[in-house]
Amino acid sequence: MIVDMQNELRSFTYISNLYKCIANYNLMGHQIGRKVGDMLEILTMGVVYQNNELKRHLNTEGKLEGFTSAGHKVEFGFFRNPKTKDGLFGAIECKCVGVEVTKNSQTASKHIKILHPNDFFELSFAYDWMQNPVKAKVKLSSISNNVATIEISNTQDNRIHQITLELDDNIKFIVDEIGTFLNTTPHGNMLTEIPNIIRGCKIIKVESITNTSVKFTLWDCLTGPQTIEKAKQASLVAMDLRKKLDGHWGKEEVNPENKSMTFIHVLCEFPHWEEKSRNVIKTCIDHNLVVPDEILIYAFKCFEDHFGTANMLPYISKKKFETNAQVRTVVNNVLNHFENHILFDIEQNCYVTINCENQKLSLNTL
Repeated sequence: MIVDMQNELRSFTYISNLYKCIANYNLMGHQIGRKVGDMLEILTMGVVYQNNELKRHLNTEGKLEGFTSAGHKVEFGFFRNPKTKDGLFGAIECKCVGVEVTKNSQTASKHIKILHPNDFFELSFAYDWMQNPVKAKVKLSSISNNVATIEISNTQDNRIHQITLELDDNIKFIVDEIGTFLNTTPHGNMLTEIPNIIRGCKIIKVESITNTSVKFTLWDCLTGPQTIEKAKQASLVAMDLRKKLDGHWGKEEVNPENKSMTFIHVLCEFPHWEEKSRNVIKTCIDHNLVVPDEILIYAFKCFEDHFGTANMLPYISKKKFETNAQVRTVVNNVLNHFENHILFDIEQNCYVTINCENQKLSLNTL
């Protein structure tokens, strides 16, 4: 199958579907957010390994030195002689920016709520794009045997959702892209509970339960704040290497026929990238390629099925890809499932594959 990337592209930022997947694993006690970047790397590495010429020139160790003499750690470097790292002619850097979970923005003092039975607090959802703002009400109904029962209601409809909570449980309050208010349950599957795109998200977490009260903390989920820094970092690396090897900072200054260095930026959770961040990378970097959320979600499921939920995390790494045939098999199965349509070029608006010819990197459309 081939993922229709248009299902993920929007003119606004939103919380990625991959976040829902990661939230499900976190509920099972596995903190895999840090493994998203590793999964992106090994999928990219799988694409590289399918091309013998790319693989022959590949080096995955050390740093690349730019015009400024700064050393840049990138995931994949391509050299005329990869053993001696002579003759750099291409690089691929992988970047991912997850959801930033931060204290509720209303005021620092409202970050913590302590409720006794029949007490309540409200959360407001009043984003600029919403025609009808929504308020959610969280009321503590009862406490029994270290279990709290709450009632959730909202101003959008008349339903009241009763939920039981234990220590460290959390509930996410969602507004989707059509303005519908929803909430998750502590041990539910977020991918099925929230079928549509998430535009607004707040979290309440149970920090403590006593015989007489429950302490909640309130959190906001943000999509865009980190992307501009990631965009600047990747752009600096591309420009520094370009200046050293091709004598110019800007990509438009280099004659394509005489170009000796190509920089490719592979990223995921693209819905988190603000327009200004997208503009930065498109201006400064030769090629920006996106791996769709759906492919990463499927890849995590394949690793879970093959290695087991409790054991899969150590296998998601470049080193394991290089040394473990089972890891390479799982990755290749993912690539084959999506008919090798893995990398989506945001400027050409189509899937591409990476090619190496005459010691130059290029893209071929699929």
